[in-house]
Amino acid sequence: MDRQALLKSVPEGEERLLFAKALDQAYLALKRREPAFTDFMDRAKCARFRERMQGIRELRVTLFGGTEDCERQQMGFFSEEISSEEFPIRIIQIKRKSRKFGQSDLSHRDYLGSILGLGIDRGKVGDILVTEEGAVCFAAEEIAPYITAVLEQVSRTAVVAEEVPFSAGVIPKRQTEIVRLTVASLRLDAVAAEAFHLARGKVQPLIQRELAQVNWNTVTNTSHPLQEGDLVSVRGFGRFRIIEIGGKTRKDRTALEIEKYI
Repeated sequence: MDRQALLKSVPEGEERLLFAKALDQAYLALKRREPAFTDFMDRAKCARFRERMQGIRELRVTLFGGTEDCERQQMGFFSEEISSEEFPIRIIQIKRKSRKFGQSDLSHRDYLGSILGLGIDRGKVGDILVTEEGAVCFAAEEIAPYITAVLEQVSRTAVVAEEVPFSAGVIPKRQTEIVRLTVASLRLDAVAAEAFHLARGKVQPLIQRELAQVNWNTVTNTSHPLQEGDLVSVRGFGRFRIIEIGGKTRKDRTALEIEKYI
């Protein structure tokens, strides 16, 4: 494995540092012939890193974050002799101790802020899925016992945190709805505007400010062409996947079927 050559393919900065750490774990997996894992990273970085590592012989690279559609994932490195791909990820269920009248709902930001406020590095925490009762958090195996022992409050709400097995069935299903719409073109700004019921002129600045992603990669080109299967998100407005691109309507617009995350 030519570590230096691989590093040169990544621009200097935070991403190169993360890639260097990922390469260190890959090297350990090959040297020790045992699985090795990175911290949680956003899905786009994981995908780019895996693509750059495709040429490393005898190394299998797998991505997982707790569920198939998690936004934050770990990279797992396995030598050819290893058949098991069990990731060191634990589920922490966080529940309110009580629900007082008039108490406001807790947001993803509330849960994340309280967990990181314990002195925990962001890389040790994966997705946090908010539920009616509280939240489900994916965390690195080594930090899970600390979170369950110390986390007692989220915002000003008393909570209890406990580790539960994947078989417990506490992971909420992401709610989606199928929406059919027509667009003037398959440009990112045109489709996002229709999907989120926004003016096209309001969507364009959001894209230019790096608030839009296509397949987990940040896109700043408002005219970026979309295809079937693309997953699009705009921070603050939501996410949708293009299921099917249909034909033209009588008004020369393109019919689309999208799956919109609620």
